[in-house]
Amino acid sequence: MRLCRFSAASLATVLAVSSSATTARGVVLSEDPLEGESISAGASLRLYELVLRGGPLATPGLPREFDPAAVSLTFVRPELEMKRSSGLSLILHDELSSMVSSIPAALFDGSLSLGQGAQAPLYLPLQSSLVRDGFELKNRVAWAYARYATDSVTLSLGRQPITLGRGHLFTPEDLIAPFSPLQIDTEFKPGADAARFDWSPSNIATLSLIAVAAERDDSVFVARGEVALRSVRIGALAGFVREDWVLGSDLFVDLGHGTDLHGEATATWVTVPERRPWGRHGFDRAVLGTTTELTSKLQITAEAYYNGAGARGPEGYLTELMSPRVAIGEAYTLGRIYAGVAGEWQIHPLLELDLAALGNLTDPSAMVAPTLRYGLAENVSLIGGAYLPFGRSPNTRTGAAQSEFGLYPEVYHFDAKLWL
Repeated sequence: MRLCRFSAASLATVLAVSSSATTARGVVLSEDPLEGESISAGASLRLYELVLRGGPLATPGLPREFDPAAVSLTFVRPELEMKRSSGLSLILHDELSSMVSSIPAALFDGSLSLGQGAQAPLYLPLQSSLVRDGFELKNRVAWAYARYATDSVTLSLGRQPITLGRGHLFTPEDLIAPFSPLQIDTEFKPGADAARFDWSPSNIATLSLIAVAAERDDSVFVARGEVALRSVRIGALAGFVREDWVLGSDLFVDLGHGTDLHGEATATWVTVPERRPWGRHGFDRAVLGTTTELTSKLQITAEAYYNGAGARGPEGYLTELMSPRVAIGEAYTLGRIYAGVAGEWQIHPLLELDLAALGNLTDPSAMVAPTLRYGLAENVSLIGGAYLPFGRSPNTRTGAAQSEFGLYPEVYHFDAKLWL
């Protein structure tokens, strides 16, 4: 889960706690089990209906009819996967999205896809859009990559999802195309134009080399190694990320009885003056947390996070919002010290209650997000919930921020998801 670039109105539109990605159902078009070859196709339809109230929508100077506001989002995602006996696979995902909003599109930042996080830089945009006041229609190639796999080596090339790190709510190592911790659409990880090589010489060690192509000096080169020692997995990362030198390490410990300890930390050296947060040549980020199964139907995750690139207090939040790291979705939180907790409770095989809370401990301020999920059918889910901010609102006279989550409006949503 991660926080997005926003203007006064778009600040409110990315307010959902990350849910587990659901594998889309598919139809096998052809299959040869003996040869290990197949062609399958599928699709997903995701609908989001939001009502936004208060917060930045009630800012003096904006028309009163902007508060409350309504936003309707639709995502249609066709998928195709082909597998060959040689170990070669081809994965293609397209995505057609639409947005209808009572808030004029001019209020939203052009780099923000409403309901999703800020789009990380891509080498080939492969997208087109039509924008009118209150309406946006966009089509893009979401994933398009070839993958070759043997027993010990996997090589993939093209637009593909890449995830790094151990954190659940906060992920300082996941620098390529991370989710926001407060984001409405987390069904599929954004794709990056990349070449990736993974080598597992044994079942206890893995080496990954990743190169991401992008324009405007936003390319990424990362090497990561991992070893497993019984119930402990230790990873190390080094790379050149958008002209920053980054070193990282991560840890996962299985404590038994459904409980783990996980964490990750990065140290960043900034070579470009324009990207130095608050004039500093370097900064650190770190998260430490645990996930435990209290019962077979109740799971809790708790994490503490330090963001060394953030502002020391509310007086720096608006400056941080304009920083290049926030603009491309590399960073989302504005402050420095955070805590978060998320719980999943299966009330019934068809009904699940999720509750998440993120807090900025310096302000202090918080966002609380209850969500109820109902499995209407095997391939249909209905979701409803609210995103409730707690914190001091911006100064009505000067517009200055007084807390991070006090910048947000209340959000009430109803979602429907269908997999084919």
